[in-house]
Amino acid sequence: MPAWPAGLPAPLTPFVGRATELAEIARLVAANRLVTLVGAGGVGKTRTAIEVAAGMQSLFADGVDLVDFSAVTAPWLVSAAAARSLGIEDRTGANLAERVVLVLRPQQRLVLFDNCEHVRAACGDLAGELLAACPRVKILATSRVSLAVPGELTWRVPSLTFPWPDHRPALEDLERFEAAELFLARARAACPRLAIGPGDVATIALICFRLDGIPLALELAAARAGALSLDDIASRLTGRSELLGRAGAGLARHQTLRASLEWSYQLLRPEERALLRRLAIFRGGWQLEAAEVVCAAPPVPAARTAALLAALVDHSLVQVDEPRPTRYRLLETIRSFAYEQLVGSGELEQVRARHGRYFAELAEESAAIMLGPRQAAWAGRLDAESENLGAARDWCAADQSRSALLLRLVSGLWEYWQIRGRLKEAAAALTDALAVADGPARARADALNGLGVIVSLCGDVERGRPMLVEAADYYRQVGDVRGESRAWAHLGNTLTILRDHAGGAHAFARGLALARQSGDIWYEAFALYLAGWAATAKGDLAAAIDQASQSARMFEQAGDGRAVGYAVAVLADCAVRDGRAEEAIGLLRRSLSVFEDLPDRWGLLYGMSVAAAACAAVGDWPQVATLVGIIDSLRERTGGQLFPHQVAELEAATAAAQSALGSAIAARIATGRTIGRTDTICAALWPSARSAPPAAAAAAAAPGTALSPRERQVAQLITSGLTNRQIGARLFIAERTVDAHVSRILAKLGCASRAQVAAMMAAAAREPDAVSVASTRPA
Repeated sequence: MPAWPAGLPAPLTPFVGRATELAEIARLVAANRLVTLVGAGGVGKTRTAIEVAAGMQSLFADGVDLVDFSAVTAPWLVSAAAARSLGIEDRTGANLAERVVLVLRPQQRLVLFDNCEHVRAACGDLAGELLAACPRVKILATSRVSLAVPGELTWRVPSLTFPWPDHRPALEDLERFEAAELFLARARAACPRLAIGPGDVATIALICFRLDGIPLALELAAARAGALSLDDIASRLTGRSELLGRAGAGLARHQTLRASLEWSYQLLRPEERALLRRLAIFRGGWQLEAAEVVCAAPPVPAARTAALLAALVDHSLVQVDEPRPTRYRLLETIRSFAYEQLVGSGELEQVRARHGRYFAELAEESAAIMLGPRQAAWAGRLDAESENLGAARDWCAADQSRSALLLRLVSGLWEYWQIRGRLKEAAAALTDALAVADGPARARADALNGLGVIVSLCGDVERGRPMLVEAADYYRQVGDVRGESRAWAHLGNTLTILRDHAGGAHAFARGLALARQSGDIWYEAFALYLAGWAATAKGDLAAAIDQASQSARMFEQAGDGRAVGYAVAVLADCAVRDGRAEEAIGLLRRSLSVFEDLPDRWGLLYGMSVAAAACAAVGDWPQVATLVGIIDSLRERTGGQLFPHQVAELEAATAAAQSALGSAIAARIATGRTIGRTDTICAALWPSARSAPPAAAAAAAAPGTALSPRERQVAQLITSGLTNRQIGARLFIAERTVDAHVSRILAKLGCASRAQVAAMMAAAAREPDAVSVASTRPA
């Protein structure tokens, strides 16, 4: 029997029935590019589609994958969900639909689009793009309605077959009906001691009829076989006959499912019912820690939340998603039902308040974490919690009494928003919060500091100056030396851009003195970094190289890889201005790789401007034109703008490229815009940019442990924290090929785990990095 496809969730229970349907759907998929399974909620569309795909895996050389849209709350998030499920990372503020198309174009793959009904149009658009551009890709979709895409074939998934109440089959014939077979299989799993006799046939037939053969309803009912007799189950369903009558219409099927949910809810223990309805407050899922805080109130003690949550998973009411860390979610049908129960319980406001406070505090906590070694993982967590954070922000903004909490929330997120290139969102959120909140002073200082930086990055440097002055004053009032240091450093940067060099020098000196007073190496490194950046703008290369080199080493000590990337970008800028363009390009490869891996979209924009100058210095005009296109794309998607001296330098480089290329420049710029939207920038500009650093390569080439070039690539991507699936998408190779590479790498390096590989490669990379920093000092 072939192994279960890696791109599909492995079933926890055997598939029951539908042999004829599976064969028919497989035939349709083989003959058509897009087949959509339609039907009522709970009828088994997803499970059927997965079973069909698993049976057809041998026909698709690049595998089969599931894209679940159930947690997608807006049409514009459809492409991001597809990219994430397919292991395609969003690194450039890209048009993700184009990126998905680019990756899948050469592949022979079956993609499952699951739960499309609530984002039908967007799913249809994405399906249409894939079918038009990827000739060997097929799509099997599930939805309550068709996707309305040309060439689509729709197939309605029926309920499972079940005996009519007036037809009483013999006991030995009962399981010939699919609904009875499924109910009994799940009931026996819930209660291994369950004994079925001839007298139970009518009862089971009635249960199957009352639940209309809908698999989800049958499974929920069967889960109670260990606690209730079959007669009890049937009688409780019969008591809701007004909802369970067989009418044949779609609405009746929804009522049937709702009846089973109401019944299942009532059979939960009081603490399980309380937890289920409170979980409905989450959007896009949650982690256990969040549930322990948000849902903990009598009768749900925090210490029992994990056990109660596990019970809800066992009852098929809660879904389990990502394993590291474990993330949970509710199917939308169940979430809607549970939310109604939450409203009816009178608990809504209390639960909403705990939810809002929890995520406001999570946002506030993120501010410090985003400056250290955990920044990439934490940014990923904030990505996952974006819907919850948005809900918390809305709750805070809805009442003036919560304005201080709103300020804490948005001031904690500005750094994350900057990294992700969401500058306009950050500016609007910080402006709105500052307009309604007077305190606390620390949060106000953080918000002013963040807004001063954000508006400057958006091109309004003059507007940012008074905000940074005010932020420094607030930090001084509350005795936050580190915060005051950072505000002064930002102010020095702003004044330099505004050509107030004397004021800038004073601000940098003040910021550096405060940082050293605080004893915090990160803040000292930050003051040195911005002073070095400002020195490049003034043309003082000796000072710039000295300060940026110091900051790079100190950021390395602090474990802030993103900040190292910025410092190295300054050194690359200095190398360009000092006539060492080839060396600058080498430094940029390192810097931009950091920004892509996080990803940091503002960092990419800054690095691209330096790259354009470096390519202009060596007369690589086609590459200059390509970079102009990338920069244009990034500016549009982030809302960020280059600073005036950078704009002038880019315009000069563009004009020179225009003279050299003539009318051909337009095509190169267009190519760059495409790269900025769809591709990995470093790999597109410099194909060798992802290869291992020299020392890492040397370490990997020790006697008996020589890695091939491809294995070194894979090892470096392991170091970046990518999964095998993500590595395959990055390198355009099958996941099973990556599996083989990883096995060989572990053997050659004598490592027992991926973590050991990452540690070995990272350790080997440190020494040449230090050399490259030192080598940028002028003679």
